[in-house]
Amino acid sequence: MNVGCPLKPLNVLVMHGPELAVAGLDPRDFSLAVAGLPNCRVLLVDPALPRDQQEDRVRVFLSQEQEMNPVILVAKDPEHRGAGVVRLLLAELRLNPEFLALVDLTAALEHPERRSRTAKGLEMIRLAAAQVTRAWPIIRQDISVSRQVLVWGDSYAGLKAAWELAELGYAVLLASPRPGLHPLALEYSREANPPESSAQLVRQVQEHGLIRTLSPAQITDFGGVTGNFTLRLDTPQGRVTEQVGAVVLAPELEMAADPDRYGLSDHPAVVSQTRLEELLAAELVQETPKTVAILVGLAGESHPLALSRALGAAARLLAAGHRVYLLVENAKVAGPGLEQAMRTNQDGGMVLFKLRERPRVILTGEGPVVEFFEPTMREELSLPVDLVACEERYLAAPDNARAAEMLGVPINSQGFLQADNVHHVPVATGRRGIYAVGPGRGIMGLAEADADVAAAVLEIQNLLGQGTALAPQGRAVVDRGRCVLCLTCHRLCPHGAITWDNRAIINELACQGCGICASQCPNEAIQIRNFTDEQMAAVMWAFNPQLTPRIVAFMCRNSAWEAYQSALKLHHASLPLGFTPIQMPCAGKVDVDYLLRAFTHGADGVLVLACHPDNCKSSHGNLCAEWRTERAQELLAEAGIDPGRVLFASLAANAPQDFLDAVDHLLSNLSLQAA
Repeated sequence: MNVGCPLKPLNVLVMHGPELAVAGLDPRDFSLAVAGLPNCRVLLVDPALPRDQQEDRVRVFLSQEQEMNPVILVAKDPEHRGAGVVRLLLAELRLNPEFLALVDLTAALEHPERRSRTAKGLEMIRLAAAQVTRAWPIIRQDISVSRQVLVWGDSYAGLKAAWELAELGYAVLLASPRPGLHPLALEYSREANPPESSAQLVRQVQEHGLIRTLSPAQITDFGGVTGNFTLRLDTPQGRVTEQVGAVVLAPELEMAADPDRYGLSDHPAVVSQTRLEELLAAELVQETPKTVAILVGLAGESHPLALSRALGAAARLLAAGHRVYLLVENAKVAGPGLEQAMRTNQDGGMVLFKLRERPRVILTGEGPVVEFFEPTMREELSLPVDLVACEERYLAAPDNARAAEMLGVPINSQGFLQADNVHHVPVATGRRGIYAVGPGRGIMGLAEADADVAAAVLEIQNLLGQGTALAPQGRAVVDRGRCVLCLTCHRLCPHGAITWDNRAIINELACQGCGICASQCPNEAIQIRNFTDEQMAAVMWAFNPQLTPRIVAFMCRNSAWEAYQSALKLHHASLPLGFTPIQMPCAGKVDVDYLLRAFTHGADGVLVLACHPDNCKSSHGNLCAEWRTERAQELLAEAGIDPGRVLFASLAANAPQDFLDAVDHLLSNLSLQAA
């Protein structure tokens, strides 16, 4: 399939500072060499000139063309030195971003072999030209979307999101697997503002004209695509079918009072944190027993929210003249203000015991007695108390696994509706338009839940707007003549962007351009524009065989590419003269054919660099890349070629040294082979 454009004329802007001369490159001679590229014009721009003069020169140079052709901006650190020119090109002259390529000459100018710097710089420009002259202009299109939003769950975060969206004019379908609206009060506030209290928030939601509540409800079908999801809900009143533009997942936590963890049985003098908070919220402080022991983090790892709740309850008890003992072991103080709250309560009379093992609670006829070994005083202590309050276990909503399967979003090891992936922070899931907030994605207090709600509401505003959304047009292309509807792309798309009629259809609002579908399609029926097979082949044809050793690195732009850019700024970094970085939209776009083709064009070794496990923006793009690398190694071995010439590695965007280590590892493999 040919989805490339005919080769376009090329404009090259060379920003020449003293660094070119210092590196042994005469700017004019270098520019003349660049002008030797086919159908190419070159302009020298002195970065020492005032910015307005630089921009005037560029403006005049480009005004000689009837249409804006691709531009390559060449400089050392072009993003910084050429910032004004880039703004001019994109904002004023309306150059399509796909027609702009930046070439950072750092790798050429700082290469130890002085005589090879010109050749290295010229090759870097040729490689960029091979792609940008075949680029396809990606424009934005308006897509009609639904302005109704599904909020799933009756947690505080769910109710707050529903109310804020309704206040912005969005119709909200608030559905919950539980009957009624009963958000947990996980943070006691003596001075709670009425709008923020749970009861008041429930009333606001129930009375709002744009919020429709369905509970209990079950999602029995979910389809469609971003901006126009379709869902079916079963309720006691019957089946409801709706279309929504976005989904907010905020199912309430399940609180498990588990006194067995402390070796306790049911007893009137043993209560959960929730029961203690209910007594305080009901203004029954005076009726609460005078001496209270609160146990936190003594039966395994705890959460900062447990300590926050314990300190809130302790503060109220102390204010009413009660005696409070707080016994902790693995209590987390990482939450905001927890250390200060701990000190304030201690100043108010709370007695803190930091233990190394779980205490024993003896239930006597006169009340509980808490016995433990105090490690500071190194003696056994016995505390008679009137009441023991134990922390609860915080569990994800029991319906989450079913909801995740239905909506096509990942679930983490604790059962929450957001994978443990840095690219999903704060509220994203694997699918655009579906957001996890508050207890939908983890255990948190009200302040964090408020931040989640604000982030999700902003994302939904940006996505749905006033009923139209902007999406790139034609970024991923399906050749309907080659597609045989095997649905490999549908099964492997991590973003739920592919549906079908009698052929595959890629939803342009949901598609994030990772390219996994293109690399995995067995019939090569899908191409990602500006990362096409044709462009990859053209880049390899542009290799200069005199630059060796030739190391071709296919790098994910979300991780390895960033690490490579950082490595260029390290003074001790030295890459091989023939090192060739190729940016990929995701490592999952790497095809076995790319890896083998690199060898046919003279590569000594090939690197495939992806995100770390569980940290791929496209969920499993790194796994796809690793599978492809292993397959290439198998084919090389069958051909009698050392499979160690192809290496897969994962690294983070902020790990330039890991990038350099991967290059060194491959060079070591090649040295052993040569020996």
